Amino acid sequence: MENSPTQSITDQGPPPENDTVELSFPWFSAFFSLVLIAFLVILSNPELINFYHFPEFLFSTQTLIALIILCGISYLLDIRHFMRKRKRYQHRIDNLRQQLETVWESKKKQQQRANINSDHADKLKYFISEKLLETIEYDEKYLHFKGIAAEVRHNGVISYDKIITALNIALEQHEQDPQATARYQSALDAVRYLWDLLDLSTAENMGLHIGNLLIENEEHYYQLNLDGDSKFAMTQSIPLMPTFSPQLAVLMTLDILLDETEIKHRISRLKAEKLLLDETFIFTNEQFRIEIFPTPELLGNPNHVILLLENIIKNAQFFQQKVKYKQKTDRIAIRLFPGDGYAHFTIYNRGPQIKIEELADIFKLGFSTRRSNQHHGKGLGLYFASEIVKGYNGQIRVNNIQNIEKIYYLKIYLKKGEPLNIELASSYKDNRMKVIEKTTLTATEKSDENWHNEYTFDSVMPITAIELSTHENEILVSEPIEKNTPFQWLEPSKWLQPTWLIEVKSIKRKHQLLFKALDISGVSFEIKLPTALSRLNEQNVIFDDE
Repeated sequence: MENSPTQSITDQGPPPENDTVELSFPWFSAFFSLVLIAFLVILSNPELINFYHFPEFLFSTQTLIALIILCGISYLLDIRHFMRKRKRYQHRIDNLRQQLETVWESKKKQQQRANINSDHADKLKYFISEKLLETIEYDEKYLHFKGIAAEVRHNGVISYDKIITALNIALEQHEQDPQATARYQSALDAVRYLWDLLDLSTAENMGLHIGNLLIENEEHYYQLNLDGDSKFAMTQSIPLMPTFSPQLAVLMTLDILLDETEIKHRISRLKAEKLLLDETFIFTNEQFRIEIFPTPELLGNPNHVILLLENIIKNAQFFQQKVKYKQKTDRIAIRLFPGDGYAHFTIYNRGPQIKIEELADIFKLGFSTRRSNQHHGKGLGLYFASEIVKGYNGQIRVNNIQNIEKIYYLKIYLKKGEPLNIELASSYKDNRMKVIEKTTLTATEKSDENWHNEYTFDSVMPITAIELSTHENEILVSEPIEKNTPFQWLEPSKWLQPTWLIEVKSIKRKHQLLFKALDISGVSFEIKLPTALSRLNEQNVIFDDE
């Protein structure tokens, strides 16, 4: 940046004190000149010497010579003093001239910058005017949308009441017909879910809207606890049940995405008995791996949590299909378990990881990581999820799951003979997890060509059991392996994100063991919502922030 004129003068600084130049009269030379002139005048008039009685030795030739020498020295000193002052004056003039040149140069540059800034200001005015026009247009669209949303909410309430009344009457009339009751109940749940979705999406502030609903449910929950938590007290003192089972919310979310009899049966059981799950529910199919632990109930509307989970699970389903190398063990893992005053939901999918620069924007309105020629996300799903969590005063975060290189110690028990010990290493190479047998290679032989997608062990003798351990001293022993029966052993300690798979096959008279290091790189969403009991006890729920 160029210096301004003020800065240039300031940088030069004032001249130092010892460089100041003051005008002075040549006193020494003048004084000695007058003394010499007076001496010569007296010397030319001897009567003056006698009249004033001067000593004779004062007017000797030596005195005259001394006066002449002193006078000459005084002239030389004054000349020297004059030359020094002249040099200082010249130095000061040069400094002033340089400062003036700098000032003029700075003024020229400042004028050039003023011209450039003027052009920039014109461009900026034009840009701002365009943005103002866009903003005004956006505000008009937003106000128009708000008007439509208000109209939809007004008419929706009337239509919703009519549909709910009709479905309740139909349920009462077909109470003896289980199939008809199931259909009407399913339609009733769908209408309620649709209304809650519409109500939430048209609210001006989702987080505040859910927070207000939770406050109302909190009051009902207090009243329910004061009345003794009986069904009669509930029907007499509060209009609706203020709490719901988080297990039921997870199962109802899966029921929207899947058509599984086991999940439907569990939902019917929970709704009929109005109980929390008292045992861990485990479910797996070709797409999901689910583990639901007994978890305390939550305040509010289950449909809000269903909407939250549905958006994240659909996101996981989309990116699960973007995996370059698929594995038979790939599943979307869903886990629910209780924390210290909160319910902890985890949704994991294997697939492309989120870029570090996008992690901060992942929950912003309109931001989407779905970019392809066929599909582009609208940036609403994760925004809705974030707003719902804010309404609960909970926590949501996303983590990129990385692959971990490990050393495995495999011990194979055969029907006869001593057990075989094999040391294996896993590593991420060429976008895949690969293994190598360390016990058969030296350090110089371990090139990239030795790494394989799986490790194969062939034996004539039947394999009866397998023991696997790691450098973390984790020792796992398989169940007894029966002859001619296919055996598959998935890492049990990390069932939702297994890092290895062992298969044992019988091929004619040969027994074959396959060890595969699994690729687990992907994305995991963690959601923590305070339980109803923690709000009742005013417990300060502390989430572990990383």
